[in-house]
Amino acid sequence: MEKALAYAISALLVGFGAWILIAGLSSGSPVLWIIVALVPITIGLVSAFGPV
Repeated sequence: MEKALAYAISALLVGFGAWILIAGLSSGSPVLWIIVALVPITIGLVSAFGPV
């Protein structure tokens, strides 16, 4: 159960980053928002596939 919750939180972080990425592409400064979106995506991927 703990692993499922950990993967769900990681998936939510990646999803939040993807949402920022998609919303940022239509903004006035998309490069800034792409950089901002990479933070939660990276944290989510590292927490999902990183060392145990």
